[in-house]
Amino acid sequence: MKKWMWLAGISLLLLCVWTVMEKGSGYFGKAYIDTEDFRYDFDRFTDGLLLFELAPPTSTVDQSVASWELDQYRMDHASLTDQIQIVRNQYADAISTAEEEGDSSLVEELEEQRGEEISAVRENFSDDEVAKKAIIEQREADYEESLRQLAEQQGQFEAQASGYAYQLRDLDSGEVFTKGTIVDEPFFEQLYSAQEPLYFSNGYWSFDFPYDEANSALADNRFSGVIQIPEQGLAGAAVQSGMNQFQLLKFFLYFVMAIVAASAWWLVKKRPVRTGWYTGLTSYHKWRKLPVEWKLIGFVVSTVFALAVANHFAAVSTRTWEGGSGFFLEVFIALALAVLFWSLTILQAIWLWQHFEKWSFFKEEIQQSFTASQVYSAKDAFLNRTIGFQMAWVLAVVFLWGAGTALMILQSVVVIVWLPATLLIGLPSLLFLMTRFGYLNRLLKGTEQLAAGSLGAELKVKGKSPLGRHAAHLNVLREGYKASVSEQAKSERLKTELITNVSHDLRTPLTSIITYTDLLKNEDLGNEERRKYVDILDRKSERLKVLIEDLFEVSKMASGNAELSKQRLDMKQLVTQALAEHEEAVQEAELDVRIAAPDHPVYASVDGQKWWRLLDNLILNATKYSLPGSRVYIALTERAGELAMTMKNVTRYELGDNTEELLERFKRGDTSRQTKGSGLGLAIAQSIVDLHGGQMKLEVDGDLFKVTVLLPNH
Repeated sequence: MKKWMWLAGISLLLLCVWTVMEKGSGYFGKAYIDTEDFRYDFDRFTDGLLLFELAPPTSTVDQSVASWELDQYRMDHASLTDQIQIVRNQYADAISTAEEEGDSSLVEELEEQRGEEISAVRENFSDDEVAKKAIIEQREADYEESLRQLAEQQGQFEAQASGYAYQLRDLDSGEVFTKGTIVDEPFFEQLYSAQEPLYFSNGYWSFDFPYDEANSALADNRFSGVIQIPEQGLAGAAVQSGMNQFQLLKFFLYFVMAIVAASAWWLVKKRPVRTGWYTGLTSYHKWRKLPVEWKLIGFVVSTVFALAVANHFAAVSTRTWEGGSGFFLEVFIALALAVLFWSLTILQAIWLWQHFEKWSFFKEEIQQSFTASQVYSAKDAFLNRTIGFQMAWVLAVVFLWGAGTALMILQSVVVIVWLPATLLIGLPSLLFLMTRFGYLNRLLKGTEQLAAGSLGAELKVKGKSPLGRHAAHLNVLREGYKASVSEQAKSERLKTELITNVSHDLRTPLTSIITYTDLLKNEDLGNEERRKYVDILDRKSERLKVLIEDLFEVSKMASGNAELSKQRLDMKQLVTQALAEHEEAVQEAELDVRIAAPDHPVYASVDGQKWWRLLDNLILNATKYSLPGSRVYIALTERAGELAMTMKNVTRYELGDNTEELLERFKRGDTSRQTKGSGLGLAIAQSIVDLHGGQMKLEVDGDLFKVTVLLPNH
């Protein structure tokens, strides 16, 4: 309960502050004669003074009628035919009823009256004197009505005029008008001069007085002199009533200001706010789940309503106090609404303060809001400025076109500008927009086909517009997708071949091992045969071991887990030593190896063990797949920042044109797989070169096979 009392108390305090700020300037430090209410009463008195005492209007009516007045009179009374028809319609029902009743005398009398009125109507249109007489009669009736209205209000003026004294002189006639005694130190005084005279403003009394040249005294009279209220106690009833109300409201505002000061001290010292009262509410936790836009909109709306009802309360509570239950009920309702909306506003302010305790919290929630996302999305329209400006241009043209069409309906002369603008700007812009959307639809359809896996036809590139560039990008993507599909098919084929080759190469020695192991289980087997079988098992096991180690090695290097231990080595010496190690294999293959290298040592930073493995694999590859009796050429070349090693030989088997497949695992030049080896030699060599940051290329020209290894050498 305390939290709601505090909220209502602080709301009432702020409401009082608002009332004092809004209305205090009109009361504090001022007298009643300084207020707008007194000025209104005084101006009403001066207008009444002219109307009822100084220059009252007379009943004299101008007897002249201008030709335009005749035309206006006849225009206001419809055409001759219409007026005659109106008269006939007025008598039609009465004559018809008299005929049905058989009262012929009444029928004759009604027809005679109808004829007289029709004749009068005809005279109005045919005789100007008749029309002038009708106009003057209407003018006199208007004057009489205006004088009657003034006579009804003269009592109000006399009640207001009591307490005023004046001495005024007509600037035209020189006549002096005096009432009461003019004193030296009056309660109120207003002076008039020839430069700033007293004149009639016609804004404070209810009447409809028709001015004309023959009766313009009221409109043209000017007076100089003085008007006074000699003493405060002598002021008229209206002034005295306004003065009493002013003093009462002034005291009321001083009282409210004292309440504000006392309440502020009491709330700060005795009842400080406890935010936990309001952050523990169930409604607070529901409010926190709202989007930040709704939180801010709710606070702004409640603030606007709070200020509006506070302004209304200030106006109601400081207007003329009439007393009675109706007046106090209105004040109470205004007070209740003001406290309600101020309480709601303060409650939301506390919630906002606690929820956005730090600026970073508020900033983060704003950035994640729906409005911010829409703004960012709108900014994306100008990521490509050409499209953004084209969109803005088309929207502007459509807007102006629509506005011009609406304006043309109101002002037909606008068609002079609208028609050329439509033909030269509007229609071309619309056609441009439609062609752009048509092209965009084709691009969207092509993208949809591409997403569905259908390559379709190549998209047409139109010009150098953003859409044209997008079409070109889609074509590049299409070609990339096409190449990817081809590469995937190739990869699937190579994967199948890899599985087949691995299965074959592993199964062959494993089958031999199983077979000879079963043979060794025979107890009747002789020692010679047993030894023979063991030798075979040893060779097959060694082959299986090499195969598995090679497979493990190439997988390790391909995954990037292999480590390098580089050192500065003479590459020329490494090649020579590797050839010496395989001299027997070279001789068996009947090959003639030729080395071309610089006379001086050729140094490079490599992992010696792995580079030896690369040379070993390349030389063994040459001994197994070179044509017997042919030559093998090995060349070392130094280039700028690079070392190149090439090995060329004539192949024993036909390799075809696809050299990249030779780098695949378990891929052999001998498709029958009758030669020894794991099929991993070139794959391992490729991995070693990649680890060193180099490049390995294979080239086939007919039966000439060439391997080139490029190694960075800084």
